[in-house]
Amino acid sequence: TQITVYVAICSLMGSIGVMACKALGISVKLTLLGSNQFTKKETYIFGGTCAVCIVTQMNYLNKALDTYNTAIVSSIYYVFFTVLTIAASVIMYKDWQHQTANQISAELGGFFFIVIGVYMLHTTKDAKPGCDDGLAHILGGVSVDKAAPPIRV
Repeated sequence: TQITVYVAICSLMGSIGVMACKALGISVKLTLLGSNQFTKKETYIFGGTCAVCIVTQMNYLNKALDTYNTAIVSSIYYVFFTVLTIAASVIMYKDWQHQTANQISAELGGFFFIVIGVYMLHTTKDAKPGCDDGLAHILGGVSVDKAAPPIRV
């Protein structure tokens, strides 16, 4: 749908912008350590990339927010941006190269729970207060019998 296109473009630009800002930060750090990076064209390419990504990201985010509900845009954007930023970081900086399998699985598990939490917040936003209606929304509209004993988790 159109919301997915807007948010995907916005998230992609945000992810690329994060990588460009990280590279620009490394350039500034190296310059402060005595190796002037401002004589190299790559530093200016990183700065330009940051600017283009920020402008494009804000443009598409505003289009999505003008057209769709803020709660929907925010939750979809959060998940897309996080996935793309992690993927870009893994590819560009090999961030997981020196981590153990336990560390990587803990990060992926944490991200999984965030995605589930965003899903639950999104699906229950129109539910009436109380566990029964919220559970019915999470289960996809399945009616929860009020006479049945409460579900204990």
